[in-house]
Amino acid sequence: MLTVILSGGASRRMGRDKALLPYGGTTMLQHLIDKYAVLGEVAVSVNEAGRFPLRGALELTDPFPGEGPLNGIVAAFSQTDAAEIFLTATDLPCGEPAAARRLAALRGAADACVLRGADGRDEPLFAVYGRSCAPAAQACLASGKRSFKALFEQLDVRYVNFDRLGAAGISRMLTNVNTPEEYAALE
Repeated sequence: MLTVILSGGASRRMGRDKALLPYGGTTMLQHLIDKYAVLGEVAVSVNEAGRFPLRGALELTDPFPGEGPLNGIVAAFSQTDAAEIFLTATDLPCGEPAAARRLAALRGAADACVLRGADGRDEPLFAVYGRSCAPAAQACLASGKRSFKALFEQLDVRYVNFDRLGAAGISRMLTNVNTPEEYAALE
């Protein structure tokens, strides 16, 4: 399984690039690359080639720059031969590889396996996607539809409640770091 870390955002709310923030003795992005290497190959989806120093990861450039995170799915399956990807984001630094493995095991024959909270909200940026998702993701982006909701309407998605993941500290794992205050709380 290829891990794809999304890092093409503008970091507007943070005021500086989240990927380059110090974390875990390195940068937030490098911390994630190192952490997810236990799953196999790691790639970083970027909106601009050469944007980050990448040690131990492939660089995937967005085929539809500025059009959002569906680019990570399209880039992964058009630029690699991966059959399955675990998609996460730079601003989710507390995720755990064991939880990604569990999602992959739960996917079965579905196109994707996505976490769903008790409140009914999905977490598409901590999810597993099969190669069968690529044509629908590309069609969404080509038609100006940037949302995962639009993508999921075209796929067979297995939704997994947080409690089925069997991971301790799921709320911490899904801590999103988008603002200086969230970053300070993380540290």
